Amino acid sequence: MLSRTDPLARRLRALRSDAALRESEKVFVAEGIHLAIDALAAGALIDAAVVSPRLSESDSGRNLERLLREKVAEVHVSSDATLDALQDARSPQPIVLIVRRTAPTLSAVLAGRGGTPLVVVACGVQEPGNLGALWRTADAAGASGFVATEGSVHLTHPRTVRASMGAIFRLPAVEASMAAVLEDVKVRKLTVVGANARSAAAYDDLDWTGPLALLFGGEGSGIPPEAEEALDLRVAIPMAPGVESLSVNAAAAVLLFEAARKRRAVSRA
Repeated sequence: MLSRTDPLARRLRALRSDAALRESEKVFVAEGIHLAIDALAAGALIDAAVVSPRLSESDSGRNLERLLREKVAEVHVSSDATLDALQDARSPQPIVLIVRRTAPTLSAVLAGRGGTPLVVVACGVQEPGNLGALWRTADAAGASGFVATEGSVHLTHPRTVRASMGAIFRLPAVEASMAAVLEDVKVRKLTVVGANARSAAAYDDLDWTGPLALLFGGEGSGIPPEAEEALDLRVAIPMAPGVESLSVNAAAAVLLFEAARKRRAVSRA
């Protein structure tokens, strides 16, 4: 039974709080049954898993633990109290993983995955839950890549990973400077679009079918000045009188699913 003083428990606590350590080890921490299933489905390399006895209380939990023991060299059982102490979730999960991650290059993310690129760029999104939710929305809408620029929380922050709901295993994502993003999108001839509540162009009037990099600003700060100057298009979401703005994730959902809708229409034509 894994104790709180076990080296693995200490490693998990360190990885949760230390982004530089996660980067140096090229790993991240994934909490919960949903992420464990996604990790196995994606064929992710899992360094270690810690499970509590309550995982085996259901048939699905027992099956998941069996799969983990087949695929992962280190599977440890801990008490609920020990495992709960290794997480900061309001509802602690019965399983925690240490997962290997090799980040793609910025060029690979911007190039897309064989189709017309639709890349989401998060500019200074500092709240882990917001960044993870934005990543999840980009994944759900069929974006081809995801970039977090300087000022954003790390992609491997445990709460970002949790909020991504498995997007970390499906949608290629990278951290990069704004300058590098702007330079590379020009080389690849992506149209740079910025969400702006005061823009004159309504989102449903635009052509969303070409190669696009869609920029979203952070909470309160918006798109940084150097990126604002580089925008090819500024797009607004018309709202009811008196409403100033949407959350970054709500705005992303509107724009990305409009892009997905118009791209489907073109593919069916």
